[in-house]
Amino acid sequence: LRRSYLLGDVTVQALRGVSLELGPGSFVTVVGASGSGKSTFMNILGLLDHPTSGQYFLEGEDVSGFDQDRRAALRNRKIGFVFQSFNLLPRTTALENVELPLLYNDRASRPAERHAKARELLQTVGLAERAHHTPNQLSGGQQQRVAIARALVTDPEILLADEPTGNLDSRTSVEIMDVLQRLNRERSITVILITHEHDIAEYGRRVITFRDGRVVADAVVERTRDAAQELAALPPPEVGAVP
Repeated sequence: LRRSYLLGDVTVQALRGVSLELGPGSFVTVVGASGSGKSTFMNILGLLDHPTSGQYFLEGEDVSGFDQDRRAALRNRKIGFVFQSFNLLPRTTALENVELPLLYNDRASRPAERHAKARELLQTVGLAERAHHTPNQLSGGQQQRVAIARALVTDPEILLADEPTGNLDSRTSVEIMDVLQRLNRERSITVILITHEHDIAEYGRRVITFRDGRVVADAVVERTRDAAQELAALPPPEVGAVP
């Protein structure tokens, strides 16, 4: 894959020839400094962008030449997104935020079905009791859990997470990684996580390092960090703290 952008009279080479194969059910972390090309790579994987040259095969189908409508339809069926900034609607409840993608999807279109699906996923991420809270009534970690539930509501096969712990403290980051590891392990969801933090990258089973638009390292993690074990070893949160 190659991707270039024209900024004024300057051509920026965001990707300079990236060839990778990512298997179903894998947990891959992509690490690199700002400007390394990792976010451009994720945008192509997520069908938010297309390569300038090269081919992207999703489940054996070359999707690199799809137009915007075909990319959107495939994206809505196959891919969920989690971002650093949560992107929750501020005046709607956690339940309503999780339901939102179903309004643009042909699955579970009736209100009762949407409610049931959203409640199930809030339960999955440990927030069933916060279903009727708005984002300003939730901590950062809770908002990210809502965002993960929202990403899962259309039953995607791939979850793309772009710096999902970037705005969170250390303990909350481990809690979010525990959620992602459980989803990968229990539901066989393919997780591709973008980060600039090498300690966060170690929660994945494969770490791909980008630099200047190229892959400079691709390694299997011999001892993947186990977020559940780390949480069990941590002291309990301080009284009154909101996880």
